[in-house]
Amino acid sequence: MSVIDLLKEKKERLAKNQAEFRELIAPQWRDYWSELWQSARNHQWVNWVLDHDQRATADAAEEPLTECENPEAEAMRQKLLMQLGEVVYVGEWMTVQQDRINQFAEVTEDRQWIHTDPDRAAAESPFKATVAHGFLTLSLIPRLTNAVDPDNPPYKGAKMVVNMGLNQVRFPYPLKAGSRVRGSKKIIGVDVVRRGLEITEEITVEIENTRRPACVAQTLVRLVY
Repeated sequence: MSVIDLLKEKKERLAKNQAEFRELIAPQWRDYWSELWQSARNHQWVNWVLDHDQRATADAAEEPLTECENPEAEAMRQKLLMQLGEVVYVGEWMTVQQDRINQFAEVTEDRQWIHTDPDRAAAESPFKATVAHGFLTLSLIPRLTNAVDPDNPPYKGAKMVVNMGLNQVRFPYPLKAGSRVRGSKKIIGVDVVRRGLEITEEITVEIENTRRPACVAQTLVRLVY
């Protein structure tokens, strides 16, 4: 084995085994190394890089799942696959009043006059009325798609439904105070994951008597069985 190969092998071993590295360095440096490493691990960006790398390695090592081990989850998967691209839910109309907009402004501390001052909005806003925050419209999706009724869950049989985030969100048209909206849902993706399914939904928040919607969002939910 050449010197270069020997050094390369040692480098790889040290990278994989911090304990071995601490044993090789001088005793007076061991405590310093431990403190330095702990200090680095306390930094949020260092943690993010290390954790992201670990997750990427773990994901690459796992083969993609193609079928659920749980019979209820597999039955749900087959049902959803047959509904891909179809509208599976259309909700009831609800009115977004100024009081709700004001309450959201207080909770988020976003008190811009375009949301909270009807008189100024009527005089200065191109919409001639106050409009709901985009994030208020987004936050209403569970209510508009009936995902918050414990007696009538959208995915029956799942022990838990977890919000995993959003793939894409657009607000094509402003939602004026006093308008009525309703939500509709399409299933556009079904993936098998450990202990359940990940469902990609396309949610449209429609404004009554308006051609363009207030919001179109792709939501990602995980069903745990």
